Amino acid sequence: MKILFMLPARSGSKGIKDKNIKALHGKPLMYYTIHAILESRSYQKHECFVMVNTDSEKYANIARECGAKVPFLRSKELARDDSAVTDTIRDTIHYFDERNQPFHLFAMIQITSPLLTGSDIDQAVALLEGDANLDFVHSVTEAEIMPLWCNTLPEDRSMNGFIGKETRRKNRQELPTYYRLTGAIRMARWSSLKQYEYDWYEGSAKALVMDQKSSIDIDTELDFELAKLIMKGRETHE
Repeated sequence: MKILFMLPARSGSKGIKDKNIKALHGKPLMYYTIHAILESRSYQKHECFVMVNTDSEKYANIARECGAKVPFLRSKELARDDSAVTDTIRDTIHYFDERNQPFHLFAMIQITSPLLTGSDIDQAVALLEGDANLDFVHSVTEAEIMPLWCNTLPEDRSMNGFIGKETRRKNRQELPTYYRLTGAIRMARWSSLKQYEYDWYEGSAKALVMDQKSSIDIDTELDFELAKLIMKGRETHE
């Protein structure tokens, strides 16, 4: 089986400057997801191509040093703040199809999920390997906040009806378990992406449930510090 792993790495991050290459625990952020792929059983078992999709030559050089390939630089039109990642995926698939190099599976791996493991990747691949009718796999994790305890507020901040009667009569343990999308792993059949016009929620889709630690998404400086602590803890227990 041939698998294309694409890691998007736009250089124009506004929240944290150069977030995708910012040092985390002594290595650039993109190092961790690249190596999770390279250290997975799937990488050893299948014919895999690990690429970083970036608009920056600087990022491209760092990606190559980390073990990934950068076959082309993303166009500036696809690297704006308002550019849709769907267009980047479409452009990438077109690049390989145009060169008669199609793959069986396409995986988009989120660089800002540095605690992702090779085992997580293997589980996603196994879901698609084990079910020929499955089109898409999405990583999810248990929601940290119970959605039933959330609501909007009117201008006067009245709490009347904020939580439904049935919900407030129950303990947390009695409420259903909710999951949220993490974005860490999105995996699809190459043909399914094109068939459903790059809509990841058409066709047949299943969830890959990941633990909350592996699902941390680096978006703030606080997220960086939390990731460092977890990494140190993992090293202690190895």
